[in-house]
Amino acid sequence: MKIVADMHTHTNASTHAYSSLHEMVQGAKRQGHIAIAITDHGPAMDDAPHWWHFGANRPFPNRIDGIYVLWGIEYNILPPNGGVDPIPLKAAESLDYTIASFHGPCYTPAGQRAHDLALDTILKNPLVMCFGHLGNSKFPFDKEKLISQCNQYGKIVEINNNSTRVRKGSWENCAEIAKLCAKYRVPIMVTSDAHSEFAVGQVDAALELVQSAGVPEELVINADENRLRNFLLERKGIDIFA
Repeated sequence: MKIVADMHTHTNASTHAYSSLHEMVQGAKRQGHIAIAITDHGPAMDDAPHWWHFGANRPFPNRIDGIYVLWGIEYNILPPNGGVDPIPLKAAESLDYTIASFHGPCYTPAGQRAHDLALDTILKNPLVMCFGHLGNSKFPFDKEKLISQCNQYGKIVEINNNSTRVRKGSWENCAEIAKLCAKYRVPIMVTSDAHSEFAVGQVDAALELVQSAGVPEELVINADENRLRNFLLERKGIDIFA
């Protein structure tokens, strides 16, 4: 299995990342990808760009150097009940791809009951397409309850390579989440969470985890060009082959 597009990356618009948009595209090109999603942190994160960054009416062409560039965001899940960064609706609806994730600087871990409530709110939020790095052991939740409802609300789940490296306990949690995705036929994105051009497409650990969990390849959206194209056409009317 090989991914064809990295769907979770950060440019230096999030200042704890280190490469420009053009450099991230070059990273995707070196990997032989067809697309890349630029998903900088929402403005609730201390070093994230202002919401104007996300409402800038796509300040670059659809395709750069042969790579389709998706304009997105990684929303911060906010306390107490699972809100996301307050971005004007017009700007939010214009984005190509959206993730929502727990981050400690924006949501202090509050126990499973609170996390379940927050994730249920995200589940029902039509602006969010994907749950980001759910395996973070600091944010326990009822995995089966959430995953079993994802298809009902049109949500997909990310298996994040960076989590296997920097978030303690994530391997075990992500393996359980991946098995539940296989059980309930919930689509997955395998992503790098790259914060520099040199990490784009670096997903070997996440792929190993997904395969060892028994996830069939047809559930991994970004492991096939046509599967990714059809997903984006259905969700956002975007044709990455155009």
